[in-house]
Amino acid sequence: MKSPKFESSPFRILISFHKWVEEMERVVQEGKDPNLVAYYQELLVEVHRHPELISGMQTDKEVFKNEALIAKMLETLFPVALTNNEIKAISLPFQNLTFNYSNRFKKILADAGEDFEIIIRDLGQHEYYIMCCCIILNYYYKADFDLSRPYFSDIPDAKGIMKHYRMFSNADFIEVVPTATAIAITPEDIHLLKENYHDLALWQKKFPPEAWIIKGFGILSLVDVTIENALSSLKGNLLKPELERYSLEEELQRIFSSIFKIRHLQIGFTPFLEAERIIIGTNAIVGFASYSLRPRTNELIISPEVYKVLFEDMAYFSISDMAVFAQKAGNEEMGQYLLSLNIRSCILAPIVVGDKMEGIIEIVSPEVRALHSVNARKLDNVMPIILDTFERVNADIENQVEAIIQKEYTTIHPSVYWKFLQEARKAYFESIGQQNFSYKEITFERVYPLFGQTDIKGSTAIRNEAVLADLKTQVNLLLSLLKSSNTPEKLLLFEQRVFELERFAALLKKKLISGVEQQMEEYIINEIHPLLRRILWTEAQSEAIVAYFKGIDHDSQTYYQKRKLFDATVAEVNKKLSAFLDGNQVQAQQIFPHYYERFRSDGVDHNMYIGASIHPKKSFDLIYLHNLRLWQLQVMSEMVYAHERDKETTHFDIQLTSLVLIYDAAVAIRFRMDEKRFDIDGSYHSRYEVIKKRLDKARVINTQERIVQPNKITIVYMNPSDRLEYLKYINYLQFKNVLLPHIEELTIENLQGIAGLQALRVEISRQQLEGAGGYTYENLMTEFLKNQHP
Repeated sequence: MKSPKFESSPFRILISFHKWVEEMERVVQEGKDPNLVAYYQELLVEVHRHPELISGMQTDKEVFKNEALIAKMLETLFPVALTNNEIKAISLPFQNLTFNYSNRFKKILADAGEDFEIIIRDLGQHEYYIMCCCIILNYYYKADFDLSRPYFSDIPDAKGIMKHYRMFSNADFIEVVPTATAIAITPEDIHLLKENYHDLALWQKKFPPEAWIIKGFGILSLVDVTIENALSSLKGNLLKPELERYSLEEELQRIFSSIFKIRHLQIGFTPFLEAERIIIGTNAIVGFASYSLRPRTNELIISPEVYKVLFEDMAYFSISDMAVFAQKAGNEEMGQYLLSLNIRSCILAPIVVGDKMEGIIEIVSPEVRALHSVNARKLDNVMPIILDTFERVNADIENQVEAIIQKEYTTIHPSVYWKFLQEARKAYFESIGQQNFSYKEITFERVYPLFGQTDIKGSTAIRNEAVLADLKTQVNLLLSLLKSSNTPEKLLLFEQRVFELERFAALLKKKLISGVEQQMEEYIINEIHPLLRRILWTEAQSEAIVAYFKGIDHDSQTYYQKRKLFDATVAEVNKKLSAFLDGNQVQAQQIFPHYYERFRSDGVDHNMYIGASIHPKKSFDLIYLHNLRLWQLQVMSEMVYAHERDKETTHFDIQLTSLVLIYDAAVAIRFRMDEKRFDIDGSYHSRYEVIKKRLDKARVINTQERIVQPNKITIVYMNPSDRLEYLKYINYLQFKNVLLPHIEELTIENLQGIAGLQALRVEISRQQLEGAGGYTYENLMTEFLKNQHP
């Protein structure tokens, strides 16, 4: 018998058998069973010699003094015939108080150790106190608090294997009695308590410690639920998030030991990659070592006999005596290897999800015949949980693969996603195997590049004008503040700062010159701002200074008004251009799946690559390339038209230039891990990347005129056949009133290391017919061909 382990309780405990005495007296009075009547009469005489059995006992000493009589008195409740089978004792609800054990209960406690205490699992002081209060409410006030959740106790056996028992209490012989310090509970109190489980202070206020007496005895019964609990724990552990990142080996070995009742059980796992049965050779998925793979080489060590049962029959394979198994022809290598690991018996179970072999669960023991074909059937209850887990793990793996793609390769366009997915799956499984793995660069061979650029004309000049305007405003505000100062602390330093600011103002009148912007900003931040904050100003001046600093950008500490407006305008233009291009890309993918990427600067650049390697499951034809070229030309023209139509809403006169670069040779593109982007692979076609970077500043030969002009689209080519192809596209778009009639033929000045570039330039119509681009893009080439003149 143990005393309650909790700090406080609303109960004062009295162990009493008064209700059982009343029951015996009722049986005697009715006289229906003469033998039982005679037995109870004799027993009642003896009980009345010990009035404490009826009035109640408060100490262990009193209970132990009457232990023999208590056992005799309760023989009908604790049948001798069942004492070696039932796990029963006298107790009180939620109390760490037990005695009068059945023989089986005594053996369980003896195996657990002399100092072992029966403790209700996960029952803390808070819940204990409230459960005791609920007993009072239910018994005395006839409330309806449901206390029916299962309670468990964990008790180790003689082998040290933890057994799990569910606890059941019979409270028929218990009554609850208030003391003089008990507080009467009203219906309103009951409603209040139902809403405030977490407010322990409220419960203790309504039910002060030891204000109630719990009198009588209860019957505690335990039921061995070790296997059920182990299966539940297994499921709970396997449901942990990011399973592959946690080592569950120790916990799951404990669970399997409970299921098989074998102390030194070890669990192994050999994983396979999908249906191809490619051995991954890692223990990271569920935290187990593999007993079927040789270390370092990851060579699968399974004999033909075992292989047939596991992979063809997909059934369990058990080995009860490894030494005997190893002597059989064909089993020598596997048997000797497992013997070298001190494995004397084992069970191998295939994990098959759908039609995919996910791996092999290996349950091994150093004891001969500890595992065999009979107890292998215990896996029948375990495998459904494991199979469900692997279905979830597969989903988790897909999420991890997605994460690798996002982290290592950045956001991937859907057209090439399949390739990244393939590589990322390899990366995932090899990386969790602690192998030296480097993420491979992904390459697509023989794809045709398309490059387009929609730029804001003169954005640098406009931004410089905004910077100049901000600096002029800022300098004038500062001069006004300093000159108006009449503070008594006005120093000679003020005059010097005014002189220096006036010099800057004079420079600004001559327009912004190189280096002045940064020099002025540093001067104002380091010299003027500290001065403004240090001097004591009048109230009116202080208000002016507060207003000035409100115009200062918090991050850059610069005056940021006109520039802010320009940057916001550019951002809004870019947002609209990007949305227009992205929206039309959805339809363009229907032409043929192709890689597409877009970049923002002062405008929008985009790259597209189309070819058989992008979508190997679909047959590629050059007509898809021609269709995409026509689509690009039309959409870029429509982008400029849409901007011109809506630009009166902007604060600046933003004009757009458009540029298309034609490159008629197929190239290879490679995803560069360091830059997280695709570019041309190989030195032969690197010229294409160089041209892209230098074109927007290129000029018409022998002039100062840029090849890109506002509201015009410039098409740069190298091959005369490309010129003829695009002239047809231009004629078609002129027919649709997307482009104006006049076509300019340009020769481009030699760029650094690049010569021979030509261009077509044509103005974009500002009066396009609404719906002029209404043809579905997958049918664009068909419509184009219909309108070609012989």
